[in-house]
Amino acid sequence: MKIIASIVALLALSASARAVQPNPFSGFEQNANINYLRPFARDLGGLLGASTVDGGRTYGFPGFWVGGDAVLQTRPDSQDLIMRDAGVHSIAMPMIQAGVGLPFHTDLIVHGVGAYGASVLGGGLRTSLYRTGMLDSFLPNVSVSAFGDKINAGAFNGVHGAADADATWNLPIIKPFVEAGYDLTKITVGAAQVPGLAGVSATADGARLAAGVDLTPFPLVDLRAAYVDLHGLPGFQLGLGVTF
Repeated sequence: MKIIASIVALLALSASARAVQPNPFSGFEQNANINYLRPFARDLGGLLGASTVDGGRTYGFPGFWVGGDAVLQTRPDSQDLIMRDAGVHSIAMPMIQAGVGLPFHTDLIVHGVGAYGASVLGGGLRTSLYRTGMLDSFLPNVSVSAFGDKINAGAFNGVHGAADADATWNLPIIKPFVEAGYDLTKITVGAAQVPGLAGVSATADGARLAAGVDLTPFPLVDLRAAYVDLHGLPGFQLGLGVTF
């Protein structure tokens, strides 16, 4: 019953993320301009990158994590007039994720979502640089990861890459963690009102920082909450999963 309750809460989490902003991409075709593409790509990349925020301790073979998360960026970049001119005040992105522990302290992770008329599909690998045991649990677990995503939204397509480094303390019940990440995002215009803009691409990068906690209030249930700095803009991430 606890697992069922967790899945129900996860569905509510994804729905609430979408409710914060009905469609942050709705104004792309009308507002796209050559000067606005890079800020838009940076905002998009930050959202996709923040969905990879994790406590950082590898699952261990044959461990797994299945669930989802929601990322909220409290406002678009000041130069992202594609979103701002469409009346977007905050940006939320849900994501469904599944990961499995492989030998050699490595995790394989896939994630994706269909939301706001867009589809996202991606995944990556996380590997442990140091994973604590019973005798050294006071030391941090350290891992690095790399992710890639593709997004198709009709008016634009995009590819996103992320690299992350994590440190977490595997304490009972509450596990604090910190993460530093880097995003590289390329978008290509599919449709725009500006003549000649279709087919034009723009690339933007941005750094992320996160600090949060993993909670295990019940066996097999993992609740994650983090504050995220998305290229200088505040945001939050909330995740809920079933883990072993």
